[in-house]
Amino acid sequence: MSEYVFLNGKRVENPHESHHHISPVIVYVAVFAALLVLTGLTYAVSFANLGPGSLPVAMLVATMKASLVVAFFMHLAYEDRFYLFMFLTSLVLIALFFGFVLFDVNAAGALNDEQAVGVPRLEEGLKASETAPVAGEVEAPAPDAGH
Repeated sequence: MSEYVFLNGKRVENPHESHHHISPVIVYVAVFAALLVLTGLTYAVSFANLGPGSLPVAMLVATMKASLVVAFFMHLAYEDRFYLFMFLTSLVLIALFFGFVLFDVNAAGALNDEQAVGVPRLEEGLKASETAPVAGEVEAPAPDAGH
């Protein structure tokens, strides 16, 4: 009885041999050049007056650079798709956790005003240099003008 070994749906002739993927040097040089160009783009975006669009553009460029590193230097482009699925799943879960934390940080002051959690907000009528009193904080008495 002969046993067959399959890899990615194809029969492996000699299952005891190890076949590592070896990329040509030109691939690494091209990826390095692309990373240099994207780094220059990141630098240029930092000086461009994109307003609120600066962060999404910078994050897009950083994602492109990270994708190149993961795909070619970490050889994920040549591995089984299961590893890609696991990597992308972990990124989605990390983004989900960060999203919950950011929501909690942004909403903590609004949800817990009575406990004075968060940064004291400016209230109407106060000057920008003054801050609103925090709950439970005792204000210093005003200097007596009669003395």
